Amino acid sequence: MAFIIGYLLGRQSVPGAEAPVVAQETTATAPTATAEATPGTHTAAPRPGADGRFNATLVGPGAEITSADDVLKVHRRAADDPFAVGALDAPVVISEFSDFECPFCSRFANTTEQMLLDDYVARGLVRLEWNDLPVNGPRAEDAAKAGRAAAAQGKFREYKHALYSATKDISGHPEHTIEDFVRFATEAGVPDLERFRADATDGTFDAAVAEAKSYGATIGVNGTPSFFIGESYVSGAQPSEVFQQVIAEELAKVARGDVTVPAVPAVS
Repeated sequence: MAFIIGYLLGRQSVPGAEAPVVAQETTATAPTATAEATPGTHTAAPRPGADGRFNATLVGPGAEITSADDVLKVHRRAADDPFAVGALDAPVVISEFSDFECPFCSRFANTTEQMLLDDYVARGLVRLEWNDLPVNGPRAEDAAKAGRAAAAQGKFREYKHALYSATKDISGHPEHTIEDFVRFATEAGVPDLERFRADATDGTFDAAVAEAKSYGATIGVNGTPSFFIGESYVSGAQPSEVFQQVIAEELAKVARGDVTVPAVPAVS
């Protein structure tokens, strides 16, 4: 299904855009369509399993992708997803494909992401889902495994924030080591640091990271950061205004009934 992104670009691209769905110079005011889309209400956080651990091996789409028309299936909307934040039934899901060694991913995390959390996720309008895409070599794969080790203890978002905060002024690849990962885990409040270190280095998440990398390539994502926003695709750490514009368009589709938000079970 590697043609899925080419299909989206051909259907939705804007003249003058280098690669993303919308041109980098596009600007927009605060979207007005958001008031018309019904916010999600299923906001319960994922719960650990009987062993006290979260499902940190989660990989891939919400359902099988068999054609480019299945773009909405990229979004998992899984109640046990420890990498996600926001209502399960939010009208729009943003599926991010990122690499902890990527300076542009760090730029997005340190500029645009907080606006998305404050203006959309907190209001039930958007759900953010993370996908590993470690394209920058072995250090990137090591970092992805460490991220999953934090997720297994329910601290992925805090860990991600600690790591990207530490790299906000680095223009290249930070080339973190396990000692850096442990430091970020400490800042994130990961409770069992010995278990974290073991999970990050003993092969526990080797298969999951390899599968995540393969999944991104299979649907045509070959650079980071990349984002599926509803039905649209945005490539790169674009300005906040680009995300606002695309979100407004996707919310308007839901408000008009062009896109139906799937029913999701409440977390008991």
